[in-house]
Amino acid sequence: MKHWMGWLLIAGLVAACDKKTEAPGAGAPPPTTASASAKQAHENEPHEHASPHGGLVESSSRGHVELVASRDGKYRVYLLDDDMKVRPVEGASGSIKVAKAGYPNVVLAPEGDHLVGEGPAHTDEHLAMVVTVVQGGKPETLRFNAHLEAKGHAAAGAEGMKAHDHTPLQGGMVAMSGELHLEVLSQRSGEVRVWVTDAFRKPVPLEGMKGTVNAGGQSVPLTPEPGGQFLTAKLSPSDQERETTVRLPMPGDPEYFITFLLTPKDARAAAASAPIKSEGRAAPEAMQEVTINVAGGYQPSEVSLKKGVPVRLRFIRKDTGGCSEELVIPDFGVKKALPGLTETVVEFTPDKTGTFPFTCGMGMLKGQLVVN
Repeated sequence: MKHWMGWLLIAGLVAACDKKTEAPGAGAPPPTTASASAKQAHENEPHEHASPHGGLVESSSRGHVELVASRDGKYRVYLLDDDMKVRPVEGASGSIKVAKAGYPNVVLAPEGDHLVGEGPAHTDEHLAMVVTVVQGGKPETLRFNAHLEAKGHAAAGAEGMKAHDHTPLQGGMVAMSGELHLEVLSQRSGEVRVWVTDAFRKPVPLEGMKGTVNAGGQSVPLTPEPGGQFLTAKLSPSDQERETTVRLPMPGDPEYFITFLLTPKDARAAAASAPIKSEGRAAPEAMQEVTINVAGGYQPSEVSLKKGVPVRLRFIRKDTGGCSEELVIPDFGVKKALPGLTETVVEFTPDKTGTFPFTCGMGMLKGQLVVN
C-alpha cells in the first residue's frame, strides 16, 4: 500500500511540473490569488526591462508594452507578454497622446505583429507620451518619457539590452545629452570623475573629449584618464557639498553643461552607495521631517509617515534638468515647483493611511509615501 501511495505522489508531482510549462490558453484555470498577487507585485515594483525592438518598455496589467518613437513622428507599439514575447494585435486599437501643445492625438492601427501611427515631426529630443491600447474591450494605458532619435528611440537590433537606465552605476549623479548618459562623481580628494555611456549604459570612446569643471570659483580642465575609462578633473580637496558645473561639448550640443550639488564621497565607498529607505520621525514639536534629494530620481524614494502628524518634506534639487522641476503629490493636493539647486519645503498633514505616490510633473520620477 505504501508503495502505491509513493508512486501516486511522484505521478502527481510530475503532472504538476508539466502543468507549469504549458502555455496559458482556452480552458486554463483562472490565476490563483497568490499568483495574481505576485503579478501585481511585479507590475508595481521597479524592475529592469529588455527592449526587444529597441524602444521603451513599461509594465501593464496584461504583460508589457513597448513604444518605439522617432523624430519624424512615426510610432510603433508592441504588445508583449510577461516573457517579453509579442502578443497578437488582432482587433486592437489605440492612440498616443503627446505632451506637447497643439500636437494632435495619434491614432494607432494594427500592422503585422504591432500597431503603427503617424503624426507631425518633432524638433524636441525628449517628450512625455501616454499610450492607450484597447483590445477585447480592455484598455492598457502607460506613460513613457521618449528620447527621440532620427530613426527611433534606439538603434535597431538592441535585443536584450536595457534602454535608458538612469541608475548611478558608479555612485554618482546621472544626466543626459541626447542619447548619451553622463554620470558625475565628486571625491573628497577633489577629483571629479565623469563617465559617458550610450543609451544602453555601454561606455563610449572618450578620445578627443575634453571640457571643464567649475566649482567654488575654480575652473579646471576635464580630460580622459590614461586608461580611457572616464574623464577626470582635479579641484581642491573638500568634504563639503558644493555646486559643480560640468561643461563638455557633446554631439549635437557643443555648449552642453550640467550643474549639480555634489557631496564629495570617499573614493573607496563611492561605487557602493545605494538608495536607502527613510523612516519619517516626529520631532519634539510633533513635526515629521524628511529630507529628499532630487537628482535624476528621489532619494529616498520611499518615506514612512504617521497619520495625523504634520509633515515637513525638504526637497533638495541637486541638478538643473527639466524633468524634476515640478513635484506632484495628488492624494494630498500638492503641486509645487522645485527650482534647481535649491531646497523647497512642502508641508501638510497626512489624514489617511495607505501608500501614496509622488512624482515629477511628467510622471517620470517616482516615489511613494507610506502612511501608517
